[in-house]
Amino acid sequence: MQPLKTVLLGLAPIAAIVMLSAAPGAAALSFAGTAGRGNLPTEPAGRYMTTVVRQKLASEYELAWQSLYPSHQRVATLEAYVGCESLVPRPGTLVAVKVLRVFDERIRVAGGTRKLKTRAVRVRVAVASSEFPLFPVTIVNTFHAIAVDGRWTWILSRDQYAYYSASTCPHG
Repeated sequence: MQPLKTVLLGLAPIAAIVMLSAAPGAAALSFAGTAGRGNLPTEPAGRYMTTVVRQKLASEYELAWQSLYPSHQRVATLEAYVGCESLVPRPGTLVAVKVLRVFDERIRVAGGTRKLKTRAVRVRVAVASSEFPLFPVTIVNTFHAIAVDGRWTWILSRDQYAYYSASTCPHG
């Protein structure tokens, strides 16, 4: 395996918060592969997604990777994913994660050719940062998840997928 190259994007703490999703709609909750055949998770999609957001903001990348969509795990191996994500500076202390809305949405998942039915989860994330001591930095983003073998998984963004496919880090 060739070593990963790092692509420097000049990420600041706010960018690190945004990177937890890799891009809008990146963490997909969808019904794909062996999912969508009556083998749906019992855990609500919103609860699952807040767990993934908490894991990423706590730099628990190994735990987050465990529920990454299987075809994306093949592109971003555990070693590569943890190594690259560890390059992102911690954005601060998580203040709150709130699910605003959960709905069905069809999206084209990176590396796939057809649109898949997903559960989209709109989340508000607030982080206290030393850069902005008077108020937390807040973002609202829609993530998606994929049901696989009775559990939720999340997906990489198209950009992240392309970087990992090329054996480079999406940020550094």
